[in-house]
Amino acid sequence: MGVAGPEVSKAVRQMVESRGIAYHPQHQVTAVAVRERRLSFANGSSADFDLLAYVPPHRAPRVVREAGLLGDSGWVAVDRYGMETGFPGVYAIGDVVSIPLSLGKPLPKAGVFAEGQARVAARNIVSAIRGNGEASRFDGHGECFIEAGGRRAGMGRGNFYAEPLPMVQLFPPARRWHLSKVLFEKYWLWRWF
Repeated sequence: MGVAGPEVSKAVRQMVESRGIAYHPQHQVTAVAVRERRLSFANGSSADFDLLAYVPPHRAPRVVREAGLLGDSGWVAVDRYGMETGFPGVYAIGDVVSIPLSLGKPLPKAGVFAEGQARVAARNIVSAIRGNGEASRFDGHGECFIEAGGRRAGMGRGNFYAEPLPMVQLFPPARRWHLSKVLFEKYWLWRWF
């Protein structure tokens, strides 16, 4: 969770490594030998793995790329508070946007942020149609659960827009956070599906 600042990042790394999980920052995977359970990295090093959860390169959908909405980051650039793109009356939210933070990383592409952005964009669209009302602003607040195993989870919560660094508090793994995560998932699925 480097995006949450150096203190939170260090605490999460300690949680991972305390479980015997190797952490390889800044290592671009170039090859996966499935039978040998071995990763090769661009810097020439390698590592063995027991379980590999690999996320392939993430990019904006073709329709968004072809619409000419992408900024220099390869994602849609928006006003970080109002969610409007450089095209008046066009808004973007969620995984397709890139909102740079003060520490040089983008706001995470997470549902909690997408939901907050959607509320702001919807209010601003309604306000624009009606021609009245004060603009709604996304404040950069969010949270996420950090599953730790053994029916325990941690929680990171705070203001990712804070300056000079995000102000995110990390609550250590506990059963109550795991239960909160399970209840949140059930509520989310019930509410939206």
